[in-house]
Amino acid sequence: EQLVDFVRRGGGVILLHGTLATWSQDPSVAGMAGWTAGGPGPVTELVVRTVAGHPLTERLPAEIVLEDELYLSEGPPAGADVLMRASWRFTDQVVAYTRGFGEGRFVHLGLGHGAAFGHPDVQRFVHRAALHAAGIEPAPSIGVGLIGYGAIGRMHAQSIQATPGLKLQAVCDFSADRRSAAERELSVSTHANLEPLLADPEVGLVVVGTPPSAHAGPVIEALSAGKHVVCEKPFGIRVEEVDRMMDAAAAYQRVLTVYQSRRWDPDFIALRDTVAGGGIGALFYMESFIGGYSHPCDYWHSHEPISGGTIYDWGSHYFDWVLQLFGEQVTALSAVAHKRVWHDVTNADQVRVDLTFGDGAQATFMQSDIAAALKPKWYLLGTRGAIVGEWRHETIVTRGGSGELVEDRPAPADLPAQVVVSRPGAGGMSEERLALPPRDEHGFYRNLADHMAWDEKLAVTPSEARRTVAVMEAATESIARGGARLEVHI
Repeated sequence: EQLVDFVRRGGGVILLHGTLATWSQDPSVAGMAGWTAGGPGPVTELVVRTVAGHPLTERLPAEIVLEDELYLSEGPPAGADVLMRASWRFTDQVVAYTRGFGEGRFVHLGLGHGAAFGHPDVQRFVHRAALHAAGIEPAPSIGVGLIGYGAIGRMHAQSIQATPGLKLQAVCDFSADRRSAAERELSVSTHANLEPLLADPEVGLVVVGTPPSAHAGPVIEALSAGKHVVCEKPFGIRVEEVDRMMDAAAAYQRVLTVYQSRRWDPDFIALRDTVAGGGIGALFYMESFIGGYSHPCDYWHSHEPISGGTIYDWGSHYFDWVLQLFGEQVTALSAVAHKRVWHDVTNADQVRVDLTFGDGAQATFMQSDIAAALKPKWYLLGTRGAIVGEWRHETIVTRGGSGELVEDRPAPADLPAQVVVSRPGAGGMSEERLALPPRDEHGFYRNLADHMAWDEKLAVTPSEARRTVAVMEAATESIARGGARLEVHI
């Protein structure tokens, strides 16, 4: 009676798993719930479908597959917003719902086994449900201003427009051609300079998509104008720049994050989860590689004063991966670079960086534009196994007057690697090819929107991105000193 009265007077309650089935024997609880759940079916794999159109399910996947038991019912409660459903033997069953009761709010979630609550999407739902029950609504949609509409700017725009809770408001670019393209492709207002974009009250979030050497200025200007900021990777070229950006975010109490979008790559997720789950024991050694034999582009990416150098391109992704996998501080570092073939650009032809961690573990990154033979993308050794990520290949068939040519060549580097886990056993070595999860194309912006709306955990924090820049800056110093081994604390 006290609980029911608490909700009636404006409180909130969430009943999980079988709680409603038990408590609804009390008429007052049944009246609050508007529903009486039946007994559960056996534990099995369930395909839980989220119901679109409610803040509690916004940006959750359409389907969540998990193992649990289902509490059966005759139909949805009266006056309820159904939030999750599941099919059971050709009947439509309610998994979660919310309804008003008096001045308060009632939420029921019929899931409850450990495997279900370990699912990140269920955790997100419970977090939101707790805020909802407490009468806390999500923050409204936020308008986004995009600085820079080059190739990466288009990718940002696509993800922003595909993410509920974000609305692309304006684009800023000094190029008249790119502004015209943005107006035509996005139907948004455009600006030739930053001031009008920052003065727009409809813009609450600014995405800085300028080249790396030009990140700090617009990031700090946007923060000082009261805007939240996404900075394109790498966060900066020097740690000093990064610290100034982080200080500004703290001073103006704004959200600052970095577009480390490849944390959502399916092959990395499979690799990360295997390592975190102890699938190869304790990780102590890792090699990573990207490259081939090809002429670098003649855009700013190949000009070291603007890009930061070869290390800062793919290195900003690879070092982010490495630092996610190894838990210890980087305590020593050395790096070497080669300039042997492509003299028309200022970037090095090849770089190699070696890291040593506090527990003695080691990691190596190599990027090369003069590698006529490829190494695996990843090679990891643990105390009870190994992981190898091999580049995929594609077959290209061309037909000409003299016949047919079948060419087998590496697939683009953007495609996920084939990830194989090797483990020793009594009968010898066993190999397991990991199934990769579906690619979450817009995972970065979905997480950012969830953070802005519900204060959910930010996936990429500035301090994490700062470590990546610190590694790359130290590697650049080591190269300048002829490959010297540097003692660091990163």
